[in-house]
Amino acid sequence: MKIINGGVSTPKGFKAAGIHCGVKAGSGDKKDLALIISEVPCAAAGTFTTNKVKASPVYLSMENIADGKAQAIVCNSGNANACAPNGEAHAMTMCVETAKALGLDKEDVLVASTGVIGHEINIDAIAGGIPEAVKLF
Repeated sequence: MKIINGGVSTPKGFKAAGIHCGVKAGSGDKKDLALIISEVPCAAAGTFTTNKVKASPVYLSMENIADGKAQAIVCNSGNANACAPNGEAHAMTMCVETAKALGLDKEDVLVASTGVIGHEINIDAIAGGIPEAVKLF
């Protein structure tokens, strides 16, 4: 195995962006939305929890990665979208809005959320932030 120093966008063809969109309270000094994209569909694999309770983004990402490929990951922090109202719909909105902003199929987008459990996620902030993050590419 060859170790490559640098960040997630060090490998050729990968880009990453992070912004504050409003999931976390504050003035914007803490980024709470990240996008990682590959210029082309790439081989992908995932390791997921074996817990009986899984967050909606976990189920969606398990489904989308089943074909062994992906092209983008959207991730928010501040709210885990786990055991929360409308979790499935909000995870799908993150997926669809990312796909639309990048011109991809929604099946090629993975979704991750981390943070507080049991509170409904601010999907309007995320949906508005995705195109802003894409502009950084």
